[in-house]
Amino acid sequence: MKLDITTLNPEQREAVTTTRGPLLVLAGAGSGKTRVITTRIAYLVAHEGVPSERILAVTFTNKAAREMVERVKALLKGRRIPPAKRPTICTFHSLGVRLLRAHIEKLGYRPGFVIYDTQDQQAVVRTLIEEGNYEEALISHKDAHFALQVAKSKGQTAAELSSHRDAPRDLFLGKLMAEYQDTLKRMNAIDFEDILQLSLQLCREHPAATEQFFSRYSHVMVDEYQDTNRAQYDMLRHAIRPHGNLCVVGDDDQSIYGWRGAEPGNILDFERDFPGARVVRLERNYRSTGTILSAANQVIGNNTQRKEKTLRSTRGPGKLLLWLEASCEMDEMEKVLTHMRLAHMRENSPWGDFAILFRSNFQSRQVEEALRDDGIPYKVVGGTRFYERKEVKDALAYLRLMVDPFDEVSLQRVMNFPRRGIGKSTQASLMEYAAHQGRPPFRVMEEASKFAEFSPASATAMERFTSLIRRYARRFEAEPLGVVFRELMGELEFHRAVEKEKADSKTKDRAVSLIHELEFAIDQFTARGSDEDGGPELKTYLEHVTLMSLPEDDEQQGAPMVTLLTVHSAKGLEFPRVYLVGLADGVFPHKRSLAEGGEPEERRLFYVALTRARNELVLSMAKTRKRWGKEEKQEPSRFLLEIDRELFDGEAPAGQGKMTAAQKARKVADARERFFNQIRKARDTAGA
Repeated sequence: MKLDITTLNPEQREAVTTTRGPLLVLAGAGSGKTRVITTRIAYLVAHEGVPSERILAVTFTNKAAREMVERVKALLKGRRIPPAKRPTICTFHSLGVRLLRAHIEKLGYRPGFVIYDTQDQQAVVRTLIEEGNYEEALISHKDAHFALQVAKSKGQTAAELSSHRDAPRDLFLGKLMAEYQDTLKRMNAIDFEDILQLSLQLCREHPAATEQFFSRYSHVMVDEYQDTNRAQYDMLRHAIRPHGNLCVVGDDDQSIYGWRGAEPGNILDFERDFPGARVVRLERNYRSTGTILSAANQVIGNNTQRKEKTLRSTRGPGKLLLWLEASCEMDEMEKVLTHMRLAHMRENSPWGDFAILFRSNFQSRQVEEALRDDGIPYKVVGGTRFYERKEVKDALAYLRLMVDPFDEVSLQRVMNFPRRGIGKSTQASLMEYAAHQGRPPFRVMEEASKFAEFSPASATAMERFTSLIRRYARRFEAEPLGVVFRELMGELEFHRAVEKEKADSKTKDRAVSLIHELEFAIDQFTARGSDEDGGPELKTYLEHVTLMSLPEDDEQQGAPMVTLLTVHSAKGLEFPRVYLVGLADGVFPHKRSLAEGGEPEERRLFYVALTRARNELVLSMAKTRKRWGKEEKQEPSRFLLEIDRELFDGEAPAGQGKMTAAQKARKVADARERFFNQIRKARDTAGA
């Protein structure tokens, strides 16, 4: 059976039929990269006569691997290939497990090792912290576990972390990592990061054994190569050592996972690392209209460290971009929803065609409330609904106690958060004693000093806690909700406690932003009910939150719904109509990322956001927003100002047309290139 590749465009055919040596396929958004890599596998089998079991294709998720398997199976449907002879299509972690199953005893483990899942790993960390010789756990066990995994993904060791004498957090993590790794090894267990790190250790310390393992493959392919980290890159170098036949497919312009270890340099330096490498650019986009791609090209072109490519649409220019500028965030959502409703009615577009994208998780609250108030069904993809996030639920638990101090679920959630000396053993004694006496635990806590079951310190902590709840409950009855809530959060030092739980600056910032967004939500709710005598009651607000937390009937029945998601979660997805909201400078690009030198990755993230849209792209911003309890003026995202005014239908972002230094440099470079092209053309004409 011969494979029909005539339906591929010339660049795709070149990528498929280049089967020897190192090959870099720069596959822009919507250019058919999955089709290319799966067709290439089938081509090797059907045209080159490569035994299918000699082919290895690696990707990042089980879902992507399953999709590749099905596509290859369909392409080779005329061939009966027994399971043992099929191509190996798997994730990096799955490949690592295969290697470890063959040779892990060389690293001092026993055959038959187990892989701990996230809950098992967190249980080990929690036990080590609770039973270990730690003066203070600087972060929660869950965040300590996360920090360990991040450090391991970067190749950091316990000894390296422990050498940072002036960094208490690193010293804590270094000691914890050493005990954690010893515990896992004693149990003959490994975790997810160990899969890659131990595989790489095998490659380095036992090259003969690993070369024998990888010699079963004569062709290696990697999908989403821009997302590889250093460990994955090094493992690939060992995998192709016997033959050098490596094909990587990716797009440096879509490298947006630097925060979890991805190395954009792996794709930028491919030609240097693999001499003689061939490069094929897939620049024909089958997803988006020409207008959307023009905007995306203009933005990403201002990143200087990138492989040159320009996406071209196969679908014509399509609709112009639409810019919606509002006075405030509520007004922004009103304008967005009005536009959506008109499109839904006039063009008969189902709600499943619509997606609302935002930069950060905290922004989902405004969008969710607006959609629910307007009766539009929605689903949150790749994240948690705002009112279901831990930080928000912890803060709301305090408010529920103000209304009902006998709410045991809320009581147990926050009686020791922030920490106040009511530890787990005290909590267990409290619940046992309250049940024995037939009294609500809160009542027992109010008189804790009367009972011998509690130490003087614990009793004092419990009585102070109940006094705080009673005091603020009285204030909530008489004063504005937002004012009292902010003062409660301040007295509790809630923001600091939330930050302390988190593993790194980005997760700290994200968690604190959620609390500030909750403060703003209470302000908005108060403003809506300000016509009532004394404003709305706390009980009314909590009822509103409960309704917001209930699943929609449409969601339960599987009806078409608007998709809500962050741009990170949108990677790999596409939608007919995309609304990109909150496009203020400091929000997108994110202020903290800019401060840490992350503008190039923020620009790549913006590029990914634009290229999720197939037919229509609507961009929006509020001129003001509430921040830290105050109203702030906002300016349009600097990335918007890199898009030509002609691409907008009507009004364009204010300040649009100002050129950045990078744009000016690119215009000069383009002018020089046109000049030299004219000279070359003149010489060619003269020579002819």
